[in-house]
Amino acid sequence: MKRLCAPLLLTALALGAATAAPAATVWDESVNPDFSGNYAAPTALTFSLGSNLIFGSTGNPGTGTDRDYFSFVVPQGTILTSLILLDGTFVSGGVSFLGLQVGPQFTKSAEEIQAGDLLGFLHYGTDLIGQDLLPLIDGPFTGLPSGVYTAWVQDTGGGTAGYGFDFQLTAAPVPLPGAVWLLASGALGLGALRRRRVTAAA
Repeated sequence: MKRLCAPLLLTALALGAATAAPAATVWDESVNPDFSGNYAAPTALTFSLGSNLIFGSTGNPGTGTDRDYFSFVVPQGTILTSLILLDGTFVSGGVSFLGLQVGPQFTKSAEEIQAGDLLGFLHYGTDLIGQDLLPLIDGPFTGLPSGVYTAWVQDTGGGTAGYGFDFQLTAAPVPLPGAVWLLASGALGLGALRRRRVTAAA
């Protein structure tokens, strides 16, 4: 019984920690350096349980297109469940672009990459502020499991754009021990057998 209760208790504690975890600003270009513009060497970030806030700017201020590339780690035992577009986001060309790829970098430049090379992508505007972008990404996604991913952000217009994302991580569901599933399936089988006997007797 103790062996069964321990995993359930740990799961409950993990879920409680996930809901109680405060928002953390992981990167803010107004304080931190500009995100890398090199697809093969993105800025490396590590996320944790709860809200992970990212703030940056992109666009084309007349000196060429400013693309932001950053890789992020979804730690073992967690899952990325939401990607909220934050208030204060603004675009220059009507919409901005967000692309995702699995791994610590993009495999091709913006000029070479094709939609099929991406894990997913979307165009977003200010109309999506406050919404979860994850289900809207071409896929669609319901969550990203633990692993390393790289994001590419850029605006489609000729001016400057700013963005804010909240990458929300929760504890991944802990699978119950195999013995519990075996016990449950046995109980279901006995219940079905009992119903058959009652029906036959009637």
